[in-house]
Amino acid sequence: MRHREEEITAGQDSFLDIVANIVGILVILLMVVGLRAKNAPVTLSVPGPQQKAAEKDLQDDVASVESLRRQILETSQETQDVLRTKQERYAERGQLALMQSALEHQIQERRGDLDANAKADFDRRQALADAEARLAEARRDRDGVIQQAQGPTRVESYPTPLSKTVSGHELHLQLRGGRVAVIPWDELIAELKAEFRHNAQKLASNGELSDQFGPIGGFRVRYTIRRHDVSMRTYEQTGQGGAVVQLEKFSLLPVDSQLGDTLEDALTDGSELRRALARYRPDRTTVTIWTYPDSFDEFRRLKKELYLAGYAAAARPLPEGVPIGGSPDGSRSAAE
Repeated sequence: MRHREEEITAGQDSFLDIVANIVGILVILLMVVGLRAKNAPVTLSVPGPQQKAAEKDLQDDVASVESLRRQILETSQETQDVLRTKQERYAERGQLALMQSALEHQIQERRGDLDANAKADFDRRQALADAEARLAEARRDRDGVIQQAQGPTRVESYPTPLSKTVSGHELHLQLRGGRVAVIPWDELIAELKAEFRHNAQKLASNGELSDQFGPIGGFRVRYTIRRHDVSMRTYEQTGQGGAVVQLEKFSLLPVDSQLGDTLEDALTDGSELRRALARYRPDRTTVTIWTYPDSFDEFRRLKKELYLAGYAAAARPLPEGVPIGGSPDGSRSAAE
């Protein structure tokens, strides 16, 4: 038993020695670290280019804020000055109104003290003063109108006799979108008559027929023919019965929205318009111009050119979207 106790005591002493050595080592390390920290050199960080730019931007922002603050203060001061001036003007206006009212009241009191003749003279003088004031104002207005007046406006005038129904040759033009298109009217009417004769027999079983043909010269023709049965009363009066086939109406449909030439090109030598006019004598020909609202200015110029060339012109204005056409109940063109 004694030998075992001696072994246990020797082991405890060894453990305590190890712990003491470790503590001593830790103390020495702490002292070394403290000395190094005390003697370590102090390093200053030198700002780089990015940091300098950031500091400059910050300084600029601070300066801008300060400038804006000064502007706000100045604007506020100016606003207060304007309000103060406005209040002073209102007060001054009120004082002037009171003075005017007092003077008018004083004038009326003095007028009441005058006799009849003096009152009449006073009224005449007052009316004269008012008239002179109105005359001066009228003169100022007249001078202003004279100063603002522009130079004389030149108005072109051409002899335009009273319109008369066309009886000779007739040349038809379409004026739309500022473009002039020659309508092959005679060819279209001739083909329409042929279509009428060809389709008249088809109306034996049908009272109405609509069809179209073309294009001819850039236009298609849509037409309607109708059969009209003779009434019994007409048969009794005339002795003629049966049915009559008539053209109800026809319309010209351009195949292109840009049909024809511009007005400038149409008035040049060798254009389609010039060639068409060359086929007709000016003194026996009327030019009928089917004009749409977007070309009224061009119509006035075209009419002037036709007048200078010796042709009579007839205007046929049409609303936008309404095609050129005719019917047995229509009227002939009236030329000037």
